[in-house]
Amino acid sequence: MPKLKPSHKEALSRVERACISSNMDLYCLYEENVAVKLGITQWTIQNKRARPGTFTLSELWDLSKSLKLTPVQAASIVLRRPLTSKEIKEFILL
Repeated sequence: MPKLKPSHKEALSRVERACISSNMDLYCLYEENVAVKLGITQWTIQNKRARPGTFTLSELWDLSKSLKLTPVQAASIVLRRPLTSKEIKEFILL
């Protein structure tokens, strides 16, 4: 059976999950640590990592501070898509 291309929504979620997971690995943070920093339960953080679109803006703000997201990563999560090289250059020059 041929592989199906992921849906547009799934592709966007993969970008968000990749940014969150890579910084969690980089700073050796576990879901328990992140949940405590955000003031939510571990189950909630697991569910929100599975569906990143359910994060509220205030939770994303706290998450970006605790995971030390770069501005490009934070912008990718908020915009729910990877940034193009042109957008990154414009972002840097601002």
